[in-house]
Amino acid sequence: MIKTNDYGLKFSLILMKFIPPILILLFFTNCAQNNIHKVHHSVNINQLYTSYLNFDWQIEGLKKNKQSAYQIIVYAQNPNTKNTANVIWDSGKTESKQQASIPYSGPRLKGGSTYLSEVLIWDESNTVSKSEPQPFIAPLKYPEDWKANWITYDYVPEAALPIFRKSFEINPSTPIDFARLHIAAPGFYEAYINGKKIGKNVLDPAQTNYDDYVFYSTYDIPVEQFTPSNVMGVMLGNGWYNQNLVWSKAMAYGQPVFIAQLEVHYTNGQKEIIETNSSWKWHEGPITFTNIYAGEHYDARAEVENWLSPNLDATGWINAKPSKNHPTKIIKQFAQPIKVMDSIVPKKIKSSENGSYIFDFGQNFTGWVKLQVTANKGQEITMRFSEELDKKGQMDFRSTGVKATKNIQTEKYTAKGTEMETWEPRFTYHGFRYVEVSGLNKQPSKDLLTGMVVYSSMNETGQFHSSEPNINKLHELTNWTLKSNLQGIPTDCPHREKCGWTGDAHALAKTLIYNFDAQKFLTKYIFDMRSSGRKAQRELYFGRNFHDRSIITKPKGITTMIAPGRRTSGVASPDWGTAIVQLPWYLYLHYADKAALKAFYPDMKTWVEYVHAKNENGIIPHGLGDWCPPGGNVNIDCPVPISSSAFHILDVSIMKKTAAALGLIDDEKHYSEMEKNLILSFNQTFLNKESVTYGSQTANSLALDIGIVPEQYQTGVAKAIVDESHNKFNGFLNTGIFGISRIFKVLCENGFEDEAYRLLSKKGNHSFETMWQHYDATTLWEILPTSTDDELYDVLMLRSHNHPMQGGFDAWFYSGIAGINPSEEQPGFEKIILKPYLTKQLQYAEASYNTKYGTIESKWKNENDTFIWEIQIPKNSSAEVFLPTYGKNVSLLINGESVNLNVSKSMFSSIGTFEDGHYIIEMTQKKN
Repeated sequence: MIKTNDYGLKFSLILMKFIPPILILLFFTNCAQNNIHKVHHSVNINQLYTSYLNFDWQIEGLKKNKQSAYQIIVYAQNPNTKNTANVIWDSGKTESKQQASIPYSGPRLKGGSTYLSEVLIWDESNTVSKSEPQPFIAPLKYPEDWKANWITYDYVPEAALPIFRKSFEINPSTPIDFARLHIAAPGFYEAYINGKKIGKNVLDPAQTNYDDYVFYSTYDIPVEQFTPSNVMGVMLGNGWYNQNLVWSKAMAYGQPVFIAQLEVHYTNGQKEIIETNSSWKWHEGPITFTNIYAGEHYDARAEVENWLSPNLDATGWINAKPSKNHPTKIIKQFAQPIKVMDSIVPKKIKSSENGSYIFDFGQNFTGWVKLQVTANKGQEITMRFSEELDKKGQMDFRSTGVKATKNIQTEKYTAKGTEMETWEPRFTYHGFRYVEVSGLNKQPSKDLLTGMVVYSSMNETGQFHSSEPNINKLHELTNWTLKSNLQGIPTDCPHREKCGWTGDAHALAKTLIYNFDAQKFLTKYIFDMRSSGRKAQRELYFGRNFHDRSIITKPKGITTMIAPGRRTSGVASPDWGTAIVQLPWYLYLHYADKAALKAFYPDMKTWVEYVHAKNENGIIPHGLGDWCPPGGNVNIDCPVPISSSAFHILDVSIMKKTAAALGLIDDEKHYSEMEKNLILSFNQTFLNKESVTYGSQTANSLALDIGIVPEQYQTGVAKAIVDESHNKFNGFLNTGIFGISRIFKVLCENGFEDEAYRLLSKKGNHSFETMWQHYDATTLWEILPTSTDDELYDVLMLRSHNHPMQGGFDAWFYSGIAGINPSEEQPGFEKIILKPYLTKQLQYAEASYNTKYGTIESKWKNENDTFIWEIQIPKNSSAEVFLPTYGKNVSLLINGESVNLNVSKSMFSSIGTFEDGHYIIEMTQKKN
């Protein structure tokens, strides 16, 4: 029911009135089965945490009562046996409404063993429901749980990449219960059993700092794949581990290596392990070249026939060598693996000047192409990849970074001459829209190439749509740009750099969270930042701007500009390294992940104290500034001290709230006082009280969003954004990545919704529409092409055309337009703040967002002078609902029943806290 004194009792009766008869029947049926609630739980494993196991669950059901208590039980075998001796850990009945990120606190589990867990919940009427048993595999600990050894081969840098095989027999008289493979190869791998690829992971495992650790992956192998005589095969790549072609040879850690153990478990309880050792054999394979940036070459003539067959004559195969240089720590990969997630067919083909053919996929994306061709033996087919065509319609490689990498993204396939050959690369990926194919002997059809879309296999959690085509197009471009830059880390672009820049990560974090289930992905990246910062080492240091550089000894515990990898690009600047503070807070706010706050609090504290020690009268003078405004970084309107000081205040504010959440009272007081003093210094230094501005659109947006602006100046500072748009920037924006993610939010929150809508819906030159109407952009560019000015063309062509750092505004489509916001008091959307904007400017907007508690829906429209808002609140959560003020002369219906509305003088009126359920709110402007 709604918790308000005015109409709470009345509304509980209204709710019963609107339950359809079929639901009432189901309700009593479920009562009879003692299954009022459905509980779906998941087990999360992360060996980098102190408590490496935690539990989440969602609740479905018809009863309105909330969860009042839970119990988690972990069993060594199927709990249906009811054998209490098999209970490994029992949390006991715990009085709590918490249902996210609850840690395991039992004894250490045996690595590689299968366990089952179940969750029981009690509601407020003391009715108990439980989940189905959920199996999980306890992670292996290195080296004690690994019987296998690291192996390698006789490495020659210019030679073909190796293939490895191992023949083995299994006991035919005893049935196999299950079989499981654990494998790690820092330069990527592809593994097979009896000719069939194992699993669907690609580019596996995700990149890490290999001096610290490498991930391993686990696969269950179908028992029907085994015969008495078997072969396991492994192909190796270079990946990030042996990337020595781009940036410098110092980027490489070592030659390709791997470790694997296949465990075959029989029904009689016996186990057999086939592990990597010197008994494995290797041979040169058909991959003659592979590089994560430059591409892959494959000679099908060099394929070793039947190499995955137990009947192979292995004459000429060489025994594997023990590896002397390899990662010294192996951890189970906990974030979602990279997979082929979709496919795209070409939209058109055109002939090129040089006799080749250009395939246009109609969409800039990340991955590779699958080639299907009939060709002569030895015929070499070359594929080159670009994002754009030049003005003559030929391939333009500039935006993919050839000036920096000195390489064009290229695949080469040499045919073996069979009827139809199918091939796709294994150990590289590209960002592209166009593919130039040469070496063909006839005009191709579209069937020649299929685009394979590749990114980390996170579920999409958000859906958004509105009545404004520009907003929908921006959302579409952002979504494609995100998918293009989620390959194990949040990258800046999928071609030139493929790097996890910390500034880009915090600029896109909220957008990523609303669109994808990003908790594990971002947790992995925060550990990447910790890993990159763990050592004191000589690094590049950015002073008061990008060009003010020196070399210093980076302090221990301070992250680098890029994480992970050997390309660090220096010590993180205050406006980039703030990611180490922001991201753990967002994990807590959006996922109720208190473990993240606890785990990363020391890193956050180290960072804030490091930056604070560099303040000059409360101002942080060094950093890079608001990156990539229109026209590039030549004329950044927002001075570096403003943005760096603003981010330091944001960091300190987060530290104050984090300390409060963790019960650290002294730290909370310390950071509260620090925040107060920093805000005072900021306003004394940068606020022009006469013109009521901090000097630029980004400066004003940062100050308003972070909470720096004194209340009496807030409207004026927002108005300064509007005035600057009209007076200086052709009625549009001049913000970089830090301003663009905040400007619409602060305009709407301070009374300028019309202006926010005008900026979003503007047509013609100097508008978002220019991106797709004039430049045919299908993703967000590094510098958004919002102007048709001729002098910008060459600048734009030299920058990436697939850059997610510009997409921070998309989070506000969910939190602002749809109005779906988390609460700091009850994080993880246990409590939801529903407050939609642009309700007078748009005809309709709708969004859904899947949280830890379930799916939130917010759909509103304007119809016949009535604002109709349909909301769905997940089980066990609640929402404070704010209605936009339409004036005093309005009527309010909730699920068809009239309710008194007390209209406040502010932009919004709170109409109370709604419990979980479905509601239709109708607000009608009465006619005089």
